[in-house]
Amino acid sequence: MFSISTSLKEVPEEEKDILRYPSRVHIFLIQDFSSVSDRCDLLIHLDSYADRMFLAREVNELIGICELLIQRYCTPKEPWLVNQAHYYPNEPWMIHQSNELVMELHQFLELLKRMCIASVYENALICFWGD
Repeated sequence: MFSISTSLKEVPEEEKDILRYPSRVHIFLIQDFSSVSDRCDLLIHLDSYADRMFLAREVNELIGICELLIQRYCTPKEPWLVNQAHYYPNEPWMIHQSNELVMELHQFLELLKRMCIASVYENALICFWGD
């Protein structure tokens, strides 16, 4: 699970402050993307059993990784779907309702990206706590 924090000892108490890394999404990214490129290793090869604190530089890198993966997997190829995207400005993953995995991937990436941006503004870090 991901959260904004200043140390690994500060585990958030409220569920709304936690972003879970769905195992289905993690497995999909390992199988599909890591064979193509190592540009996203920071997120894709994250040990799901270990705790990790992302430094400020790495938080910025996570933002770029999220944008890259959204562009690759979640941007609709059909022009009519791209035009539909303005209906869901707060929940852009809803344009993928016909594909549950892509919708879950897009939701996770968007929320992680927003969390990383918020951590930059709050001058905090992103922490990941494994299982």
